[in-house]
Amino acid sequence: MAQRELEAALRRDGESKAREIWRSVEAEAECLRSAAAQTLDRQRQAAEEQRQIEIDALHDAAFAVARKQAQHSRLAAESTLERRLKQLAEGLLDGLAFSGGAELFARLAAEIPAYPWRQLKIHPRDEIFARAAFPEAEILPSEGITAGLEVLSNDGRIQVINTLEKRLEHLWPELLPELLKELRQMAGDDEAVT
Repeated sequence: MAQRELEAALRRDGESKAREIWRSVEAEAECLRSAAAQTLDRQRQAAEEQRQIEIDALHDAAFAVARKQAQHSRLAAESTLERRLKQLAEGLLDGLAFSGGAELFARLAAEIPAYPWRQLKIHPRDEIFARAAFPEAEILPSEGITAGLEVLSNDGRIQVINTLEKRLEHLWPELLPELLKELRQMAGDDEAVT
């Protein structure tokens, strides 16, 4: 009997030690599972943060491309608008020339320095006024001049151009920003002129 009791005691002791080892293995496995879960959570969080960074970068890039395209479109539209405004302004010159008549020609001619001018280019409707103001000069009628005159010295080295076209050309860089500003205000676009 002593042997059976010894065997039973050894078995109980072995089972107790096996349960203790099993509890230790399970505890260690739980620690490893917990550590793995934490690592996985950290990796998921890092991956989500990286994904968000990449999404933000894509949004930023797309926004930059869209902004650049919008600026390009706006510049192209403004360029077209500028050309159209200049055409409209040039179209108004005929009306100004016609309504100004002799008085306009006299004012523009009075601004020409006194000099023995050889040639005088004018609009054909101003020929009578030009002959009276510059009797010594050769008069060259030109449809290319709306109003005013171009004069050339005897030696051909001095030329003075005092036409409505030239005045518009000189004033255009000052007029255009003001016109665009007014058009933007009319359209409700408060963006500053660039």
